[in-house]
Amino acid sequence: MAVKLNNSDEYESLPKIKLSKEKYPKAFNAKVEELLEEKVCATRDEAEKLVSDMEFELEIYYEKGTGLFAVESEAVESGTIYSPYTAELCEEADVES
Repeated sequence: MAVKLNNSDEYESLPKIKLSKEKYPKAFNAKVEELLEEKVCATRDEAEKLVSDMEFELEIYYEKGTGLFAVESEAVESGTIYSPYTAELCEEADVES
């Protein structure tokens, strides 16, 4: 059975995190490079400062038989999330009327 995405009013999240060069060097560098490639920032120093100040909220999910995973909350809003374990598309959240 596919993992079901949480409704926006009842999701479970980890405390917001900040990326740092020291603690998360690969993710930090990838985000900096993204900002430079998309021309959001003109210089690497500017991009690094911006990334250092960003906060990321991660929703947590548990897929029975495989394990725990987290997804950036903004990505979950798109509704197109796949399990990192089974590559199965997660079910959409319940539609609220």
